Amino acid sequence: MSIEVQDNLILYSESNPEIEQQVFLHAMAKSQRNNPFVRVLNENAPLILLLEVIKKLDADPEYNGAGISMLELPLVIFWKDNNSEALYQRIKQIRDEFGYSPSWEVIIEICVDEIMDGEFKKFEPKSIMVEYPDEFIRKMRLTGLISLRGGGRFIDINQNEIDKVNYVLANYSTYPKFITEREYFNYMAEVDVNLITETTATLPVEVNNALLEKWLSIYNWEAIKSELEILATKKTSKDGVLKYLTNPTRLEFLTSLAIKSKLPKVIVIPNYPCDDEGIPTSTAGGGKGDIECIEENNGILVEVTMSEGRTQTIMEVWPITRHLESFKNNYDDAMCYFIAPTIFTDSTRQIKFVKSEENQRIEPFTINTFITHLESIDKLFINN
Repeated sequence: MSIEVQDNLILYSESNPEIEQQVFLHAMAKSQRNNPFVRVLNENAPLILLLEVIKKLDADPEYNGAGISMLELPLVIFWKDNNSEALYQRIKQIRDEFGYSPSWEVIIEICVDEIMDGEFKKFEPKSIMVEYPDEFIRKMRLTGLISLRGGGRFIDINQNEIDKVNYVLANYSTYPKFITEREYFNYMAEVDVNLITETTATLPVEVNNALLEKWLSIYNWEAIKSELEILATKKTSKDGVLKYLTNPTRLEFLTSLAIKSKLPKVIVIPNYPCDDEGIPTSTAGGGKGDIECIEENNGILVEVTMSEGRTQTIMEVWPITRHLESFKNNYDDAMCYFIAPTIFTDSTRQIKFVKSEENQRIEPFTINTFITHLESIDKLFINN
């Protein structure tokens, strides 16, 4: 996989979502609220302001180093300028008076009356305290620099990417301002190759296992099953962490947890990149399977997708066949689970063809039948 930077265009393969993540990081590092396309009154760079405030809070010995709380996040969203020191001091005042749990009324009054001077449109309380922060977190997590802590109650810096965080702050904390849309467009189009890099490092097996075990102490089988059933209907999770993951990423995470929960002796190695809490930041990259499992001397490749219909047939089965062909070289025997909300008829035909013509064993499951299957087996590997 390679990245080409030509004539201010970023070209990346859809088969490698980590590259897409770097594109979002590039955009958010340069993003300015009061740019010529929008011209709002808030004069700041959202990602920069967030990172600087979190670093100040984490460095403060009075606190536990968990970052900024969800209840404090509206202050970042409404803050008028890029003065992170002033915002940090305001959060300290709030914590001194209310701890980590100020009421909605306290935060809303500060945002609307103190920061916005009460001169602008009326904001709905739920918009300020829930909807705006949820949207903000989703955008910031697209950069890969943000971790969720405390079951989603706190937002912190992903220590796995601390070098990138430091680079962004060193190079984008001060930034030029633009008068015309063309000037700003050209600035955003300039590629910083230091932000457009591929991530190839994978976590050691024992680290992966420890992270999965950690989340299994939070989500038991019934919780995992319930979340998978929600995902099968393509509904949004209400969980404080899972709601911030895209559906494909959520499916890889939950599938990994589901297998480890029901079959703890199986070695489960998810290939998605994750933050320092073990929460995926995107789906697994191209060129390898989504989840690799080892049971005794057998290998089980687990491929998951949210795609359905013809897209599923075109985009999934042939790449899975290639992954399995490479994967099986390392084991006495190998097979593949293919999991999706529904299995398209043409996908089933392709899978049968691959088995008869290439001796590649791919077992298709809908999300719901996979749940039932896990509840009825004591081994993951399916014999011929």
